[in-house]
Amino acid sequence: MPVPERTPSVAVIVLNWNGTDDTLECLASLSRMTYPRFELVVVDNGSRTSPRRQILGAFPAVTYLETGENLGYAGGNNVGIRAALASGHDYVFVLNNDTIVEPDVLDKAIAVVEEDPAIAVLGVKIVAWDDPGRVWVAYGQVTYRQGLVRLIGYYGLDDGRFDQQLDVEWVPGTAMLMSRRALETVGLFDEEFFAYHEDVDWCTVARAKGLRVVYSPEPRIYHKGHRSSGGKGYVTPRQYLAGRNMVLYVRKHATPLQKLKFLAFQLATVPLQYIRRRLSGEHAGVESKVRGMLDALRHRPLPLVELGLRQENA
Repeated sequence: MPVPERTPSVAVIVLNWNGTDDTLECLASLSRMTYPRFELVVVDNGSRTSPRRQILGAFPAVTYLETGENLGYAGGNNVGIRAALASGHDYVFVLNNDTIVEPDVLDKAIAVVEEDPAIAVLGVKIVAWDDPGRVWVAYGQVTYRQGLVRLIGYYGLDDGRFDQQLDVEWVPGTAMLMSRRALETVGLFDEEFFAYHEDVDWCTVARAKGLRVVYSPEPRIYHKGHRSSGGKGYVTPRQYLAGRNMVLYVRKHATPLQKLKFLAFQLATVPLQYIRRRLSGEHAGVESKVRGMLDALRHRPLPLVELGLRQENA
């Protein structure tokens, strides 16, 4: 079948950080996509050992970039996005490396975004890789409660409840199809967030500029989950980053009333979280979260080496 002259071009950006096996599996699924115009871009985000030889050996057509140090989800993906925009792509599909895509994911996603130029970003149905009968997450809301946000569909049964396309507050950075127009209007990810809530922030800015954030259930991917952030346990660098970045988001976007609501929920729930996690021996995660929040309030730099997120000589 001939490729239409104006089929939009897509750069698929896969960020790797010490997860080469997952990245290779992700690339294998991406290489089977049926969409006619896409470029695969791998950004290695300062892995301990460069995966250049492995990745290019298996997928020589991949555009391979290296940051030299861990720039976080935001900074690492921005390297890829800048390269994609410089190459003239119409869309950028930011995709976690611990995902597997269905072959028609881009065909279905592009069909949706091409319907309306006001769509800044499209989120897809993210299915749990270890339990395909469940949705890993569909989309999100900002609540200003205990965790700032709510994940809609998190590990819920894929029983039709999440099969409606709709405009939403934000879609997860696990998989975001972003238009060139929107990136030129909104800008790239805010690198102050490093990792976590930068997707919420970007969608919030896009909506404030009158653009649409859309969830579509037809394009599907499968997500393994938390492979680069310490796994599924509670005592990981993720807790520090989540606490810190909640404060950054509230400072940047919240109204005075929303700030009060957020503060009230933290004061009411953090002590209870600590007691509950102490019973399971995971209270260090709560301590890390509180430290992140306090560091954000005090404008302290990220302790990347201490958190194990950057090498001391990097």
